[in-house]
Amino acid sequence: MLNLDYTNLVQITQPYKVPGREESSAFLSWFLVNIYRLETIEVQNIVCDGRGDKGIDGIYVNENEESIDIFQAKTVQNSNKTLGDTQLKEFVGSLQQLETAEGLDSMIATTGNTQLKNLLTEYRDLFISSKYSIRGIFVTNAEKDSNAESFLQATSLTIKLEVWDKSLISQMYVPSEKAIPATSEISFDVFGFDYVEYNVGNTAKVVIAPISATDLVQMDGIENQQLFDLNLRKDLKKSKVNKDIAKSISNPLEHSNFLLYHNGITIICEKLDTSEEDKIKIQGYSVVNGCQTVSSLYKSRNQVTKDLRILTRIIRVDESQSSLISKITYNSNNQNGIKARDFRSNTQTQVRLQQEIEQNYSDYFYEIKRGDEPGQRTVIENTLAGQILLAFDLKRPSAVQRYSKIFDDSHQEIFARPEVTGGRIVVLFDLYKEIEKDLPQVRPELFAGYQITKFFLLYLLSEVFSDDEIGKAFCRKPEDFYKDSLQKDRLLRCVHTILGDLIIDLNAEFEEEGGENFDFKAAFKAPNALRNLANRVVASHKKLIARGRTESFSQLWNNQST
Repeated sequence: MLNLDYTNLVQITQPYKVPGREESSAFLSWFLVNIYRLETIEVQNIVCDGRGDKGIDGIYVNENEESIDIFQAKTVQNSNKTLGDTQLKEFVGSLQQLETAEGLDSMIATTGNTQLKNLLTEYRDLFISSKYSIRGIFVTNAEKDSNAESFLQATSLTIKLEVWDKSLISQMYVPSEKAIPATSEISFDVFGFDYVEYNVGNTAKVVIAPISATDLVQMDGIENQQLFDLNLRKDLKKSKVNKDIAKSISNPLEHSNFLLYHNGITIICEKLDTSEEDKIKIQGYSVVNGCQTVSSLYKSRNQVTKDLRILTRIIRVDESQSSLISKITYNSNNQNGIKARDFRSNTQTQVRLQQEIEQNYSDYFYEIKRGDEPGQRTVIENTLAGQILLAFDLKRPSAVQRYSKIFDDSHQEIFARPEVTGGRIVVLFDLYKEIEKDLPQVRPELFAGYQITKFFLLYLLSEVFSDDEIGKAFCRKPEDFYKDSLQKDRLLRCVHTILGDLIIDLNAEFEEEGGENFDFKAAFKAPNALRNLANRVVASHKKLIARGRTESFSQLWNNQST
């Protein structure tokens, strides 16, 4: 259970502390990253806590919920103090002022907080539009009391207000950092060799030494790959790098030259002891650079000798300094052969999704780094998850062909949104897999064979759902339609029926465009052409529903329950 008592709260929110801002601002930033699921760079743009903030600490336009979320955060130092209705009433007063153009303009004119003024000005048109509603989100490390509960019930019909108190935050929190494995102590023998050690301020101690391969292969967690949990990727097995390392290991005459050839490895640990002569002892450790080397040494452990030594950088750092550990890992791997996906593998966003799926959907494994071992579980590779979210959520099926952008420029837009949960990814992944079953109905067969076709059909489903009452609820939170096996079967039956109708209309469009003579590839590379094609197919589907010749998603869903 997450401890949000004041003393611990100060520690966990320290990385989010900004000079000149209150502790509540750091708490809100922590909440927005770890509970609300935004990335830090986005959070820095929306938090406006400070003097003259009118009781508004942050503003975020939530496209999925079609709401403008207004945040206020309060921290308490006394763990026995509760949240009553006084602060909630004051917060509601600020929210109500934003509901009219006059009140909004008055707040813009009178606030002394420049960032709040800029945010209100930027979103002014959205505030006064009918599309977006205003939702208040009050965040606190106190427990709400009966007065707060009564106030929330009394105002539930007139204003949207959510309270994230100590209990709810603790309940919904999913860890987003990989912990240093709890490995037992190991001793490295450096007799006859020089090594250097130095302290980096008060944050870390570093030792650089030539460590024998016979000692390295004794480290805990190589066999099950736990040793590399903090690394950007796991053992790649048959890669060229591994083959080259294995070749060098097999030649004993080359062992003494390994120090000359090899770039070295990096180990992060919690305990580092050099007090005993010619011994370096570590405990609670993880290899963050050199996974392929250590794995290759282990596989050839019967061939390694004491002469085979690897230049090893050992860094002792406190586990609580997760941001420093991430920076060490990133910079240790900033070299050729590391892809954008690898660099994202240990981010809070990706780790949280993996942990969430592991906790709530045990039959699935969310693969966030190369070399992960899923066992017998169904693998959802995070590149595919990104493509699915691009097609269904962001409605950009043509963009799924640009793999590199998913974990580069587009990572925040795709994954770091409040609605992107483990449940969302699992449900949309299953929809994607169901689409594969309907591909044989697509004509011409040439089109059915294109990889992008599946994403285009997923996009069509999204368009149909977005225009349907129950479908909109699905788009907002698909996991609510997947609570048990009966619901799952019910959903997939509805999806297959809709897909069948859409494919018939799509086939007709292709026939009209010239069948196999239609330039599919050109259309799929042009977002406007693909959008126009989708509009025609969805329009045909709507006509069938209006004429009573087919059922809408709402009708199908309700009929399936009887």
